[in-house]
Amino acid sequence: MTSAMENKRMPNNIMIAGCGNIGLKLAQALSSHYEVYGLKRNASLLPPEIKGISADVTDPASLEGKLPSSIDYVVYCLTAGTFNDEAYRQIYVDGLTNLINELKQSSISPKRLFFVSSSSVYHQDDDQWVNEDSPVEPSGFSGKRLLEAEQVALDSGIPATNVRFSGIYGGHRTRLLQQVKNGSANANSQAYTNRIHEDDCVRVLKHLIEQDISGKNVEACYLASDSEPVRMKDLISWMTKELNISASSENKPASKGKRRAGSKQCSNKRLIDSGFEFKYPTYREGYGEMIARIKKEEA
Repeated sequence: MTSAMENKRMPNNIMIAGCGNIGLKLAQALSSHYEVYGLKRNASLLPPEIKGISADVTDPASLEGKLPSSIDYVVYCLTAGTFNDEAYRQIYVDGLTNLINELKQSSISPKRLFFVSSSSVYHQDDDQWVNEDSPVEPSGFSGKRLLEAEQVALDSGIPATNVRFSGIYGGHRTRLLQQVKNGSANANSQAYTNRIHEDDCVRVLKHLIEQDISGKNVEACYLASDSEPVRMKDLISWMTKELNISASSENKPASKGKRRAGSKQCSNKRLIDSGFEFKYPTYREGYGEMIARIKKEEA
């Protein structure tokens, strides 16, 4: 006899590997409509609506026999704990490879794999616009390892989509605001910075998953950044005014070294054309909300 619960079985199982800020928010956003699994080292920390899988992607043995028998979508959303080449290789390249191998050994065939990448794969440093078809020749280890992992996803035999997020802010990511407040921000930098709010990162991934579920075309790559690249000095000047910081306490002069991210302008046209709408279309809405919260807390 078929139970009522079986009759109402969720149409798609989604596994999110990496349940940090973005991964956990995505899992919670999807859990009311889909069966959602969260893979992390200690899955007991996950809320009850997420089915936990305790495993370490850098250790193939810890993955053996842990995956559910049916997975329709995989989102690989891990972050390296330290900023060095070895950590990036282990988490992005080796970890993704191990997870894909376990999927194959378990005869699990997802409909699509989403790999969370970064705009650091772009090497451009001359203010030019970049998009998904622009050359990618990163010089730094972070961009190189992410690009290598992107190729692992594309070569996996699973339909794959790489999502390149630009500079993520929001939530607990308040570093630039704190630098502006304490006067250590690079106030004279002419370099362009590209931003996307953490909540919009979650919404981008949810949007692309649901596009695929509904049978709409999902591309192999998306550059996910808000709609207004801004020169760092202009962003800091705007923040300074919004925070009511006096001119005498404004930030220190820029250092002579180049920004690690270079200077480019990220186009989100492909994402917008897919029907996505930003909650925070520019830095003004996102940082404006954060600044309003800071002022309220300090009042």
